[in-house]
Amino acid sequence: MTRTRLLGSISAIALLTLAVPLAHAGGGMGTGDGNTACRIILNGQNPPQVLSLNVDTLPEAQQVGVGPALLLCDLAAFGTTVNNAPSTVRVEGTNIVCYPLQAPNKGKDTVTITDPFTASTPSISQTVTLGGLSLLCVQAQVTFSGQ
Repeated sequence: MTRTRLLGSISAIALLTLAVPLAHAGGGMGTGDGNTACRIILNGQNPPQVLSLNVDTLPEAQQVGVGPALLLCDLAAFGTTVNNAPSTVRVEGTNIVCYPLQAPNKGKDTVTITDPFTASTPSISQTVTLGGLSLLCVQAQVTFSGQ
């Protein structure tokens, strides 16, 4: 998968992460310090749903298909700065930004996931294989420049 395609998929997942609570799927940003650590799903299934997304990062609602599950994120991730770089600070916002991680990608775990897309189909869940941690997603504020 090329970097551009992966980043496009990540953007779609970020939008879907924000849109899912709007679809009465429950949840919110979860617990923890606002950080979300994600692992790539290596064999996600392609759900049949099409969504009408209406989120603050889009000028108007857009209909989008849902691709195969790409990331499994831990909403309760907690990290601290261990080098001489400035410490991170908490930022409140309704968006997330995902940063690639430079971490070993050796883990290959099999897990079963139930989410709003699988729960509405006959299979109820999907069993997938996960790669290692690849992204760290943090809450962000988005301010539009003058138009």
